[in-house]
Amino acid sequence: MTRASTGAAVAPLLLLILIDAIGFAMLTPLLAAALAPGSEAAIQDGLSINARHLVYGFATGLYPLMTFFAAPVLGRLSDRVGRKIILLVCAGGIAVSYIAICAAFAWGSIWLLMAGRIVGGLTAASQAVSLASLVDVCKPEKKDFWLSMGLLSSSLGFVIGPALSGLLSDPHIVPWFTILVPLYATALLAGANLALLAWLFHDPRPVAPPTAATTALSLSSGFRSFAAAFAQPGALRDVSWVFLLQELAWGAYFYFIPVFLLHRFAATGQEASLFMSVMGVGFCLSFAVAMPLCTKYFSTSSITRWSLCIAAGLIGGSALAPSMLVEWILILPISVAVAVSYGALIILFTDTATEGTKGEVMGITAAINSLSFGVISFSGGAMEGLSGGAPIVTSLVLMTASWLLFSFQSSRESTSQPGRSK
Repeated sequence: MTRASTGAAVAPLLLLILIDAIGFAMLTPLLAAALAPGSEAAIQDGLSINARHLVYGFATGLYPLMTFFAAPVLGRLSDRVGRKIILLVCAGGIAVSYIAICAAFAWGSIWLLMAGRIVGGLTAASQAVSLASLVDVCKPEKKDFWLSMGLLSSSLGFVIGPALSGLLSDPHIVPWFTILVPLYATALLAGANLALLAWLFHDPRPVAPPTAATTALSLSSGFRSFAAAFAQPGALRDVSWVFLLQELAWGAYFYFIPVFLLHRFAATGQEASLFMSVMGVGFCLSFAVAMPLCTKYFSTSSITRWSLCIAAGLIGGSALAPSMLVEWILILPISVAVAVSYGALIILFTDTATEGTKGEVMGITAAINSLSFGVISFSGGAMEGLSGGAPIVTSLVLMTASWLLFSFQSSRESTSQPGRSK
């Protein structure tokens, strides 16, 4: 494959990852603003304050929960029937989901909103399958570069998505900009990318015929992956517990910080969106700068311990912040610390894998991530209805618990292996 053809093949793959991340990051502040007190959005008509919190929690949580069930199945199907057909399903699902969400916001339909989130979540294997496709189409010596580009595309989506939701919904910029415009833009981008995938991407992998030993496909695959992490004592179970607490903590903060800002400081929807965009900048900085520097000078164990501690302290500062200015000051270091802790924990997961179990172990991380975000979103909506800011306090408690548990595990391991070098 020539450089030109490689570039043509990877372009729609990177765009698919980017659009998926844009949509995921964009909808959080947009939906929070639409359901906030004083909103004139049709989606909140007739809903009580408590009902709005519940709708927000369910709408945000449905996506990762559906991903938890469907992503393992789509990933395995991509091995069996080819990457392209699964990528087209993912791209089409993104487009259909945002068409449904556009209609939901326009007509004030909660059911269409939930349907859009379900469809989007069920077809949300795009990043994993796209990364696998990047490896398929690129030269072996370029594999690390294109994988890095894929992760960078995902991180950029968390910058661009919230920024688009804030800018394209602001009538002060252009009079006809409304809360619907960023949704229309995402749906159009997804449709265009579907066409690009169909036109430019050609799956170079021969599809292997199914064998009797082929693992049966099942929507319970996510539960099996999740259960495997905690099935037996050892390093995998230890890091899985820490990762579970860390992801629950981050899910609570990520989903409910825009709600917190809108209620505590009367922030506008545009301010909440740009705030989330700065969070995305932190993700980019962590993977591009902070993690490479940290891994060069410190052990993975030290990086994990200190990043979890710093993240917990900064989230505590955010929960107690006296002004919006303080929140703006804190958000960049919070996102960097959390992303560094995530990256360090992923490295610890790979350290537990053998050559033949790397895919299984990475599947476990995806299962824990999806289920954590889904569960905390559902429960966070109920918590917010009972007490404003409760999910942010919960995030602090869970991140602190993650740090304490990891510190305890490290101390126990050092005690049991006194000659082990650090």
